[in-house]
Amino acid sequence: MKIFLSLPLLLILAQPGNLHAFEDKVIYGEDNRTLISELKSEDDSFAITASKSILAQIPNWRISDDNKKTFSVKTKDLESGLNFCAGERFLDQPLVAACTAFLVAPDVIVTAGHCVKDKYDCKKNTWVLDYDDKMGFTSPDGSAVFQKEKTYACTELLSWSQNAKLDYAVIRLDRKITDRAPLKVRRDGKTSSNESLIVLGHPLGMPKMLASNVLIRDNSLDFIFKTNADTFSGNSGSPVIGIDSKMVEGILVRGDDDFETDLDLDCQRPAKFGDKEGRGESVQRSTYLPFKYIPKI
Repeated sequence: MKIFLSLPLLLILAQPGNLHAFEDKVIYGEDNRTLISELKSEDDSFAITASKSILAQIPNWRISDDNKKTFSVKTKDLESGLNFCAGERFLDQPLVAACTAFLVAPDVIVTAGHCVKDKYDCKKNTWVLDYDDKMGFTSPDGSAVFQKEKTYACTELLSWSQNAKLDYAVIRLDRKITDRAPLKVRRDGKTSSNESLIVLGHPLGMPKMLASNVLIRDNSLDFIFKTNADTFSGNSGSPVIGIDSKMVEGILVRGDDDFETDLDLDCQRPAKFGDKEGRGESVQRSTYLPFKYIPKI
């Protein structure tokens, strides 16, 4: 996953003849993605609870049918929107979110820096809780409908960086979120090389998913560590959480190429490597975040 393209741009580039344009993320070994709505509470209680603090980024220009209680986003499913091959997973899921963010204080979220360009761009997006299913979407084309009580606006870009070392944005929302807890973030020390990880977010703008069985491939670098996470465009800004530490260990920011073209069928498939093959998925360490904006939990 190299730095992610936004979902609207992905939809444009997914036309015949433009399929080479995808360069973001990949499947390593077995495909370990699961829709949050399909998790079983008795087996995945930690992931389910943590996922409640995940938000989807929706550019305001995509919003239509706006009223006092809801708004909708016209979109396509994975098969028609990105020309995915028949038989691939999640073909009927809608493509809505551009990036992912996570709650670190009642009114503060963190995402990747490349998901917002500056303080003006920050206010051109809506952040949505509980995009866990199709939200009324019917494939292949249709609209996903969101409740406004679960949508939030950016009022201030508290801190931002996008360079070779650091890629993060800390955003203050227009009001507090009081019905769920912020995620605990590692503030010091170093993630154990043996830590088993999960990633929560919106791959390709689809409803919230869990990427499980994530292992650290390279823990020797200063600002980042590399993993075998099964992540895609739309996962930018996703929290990478330790199963043992129960903390956000970092932010997903970039990685290997997302897709490969099936030349015989002229359609797209997720790129696939062995667990230790390819460049791996890069995670900015959480210890480099500006903690004056992130309360200690």
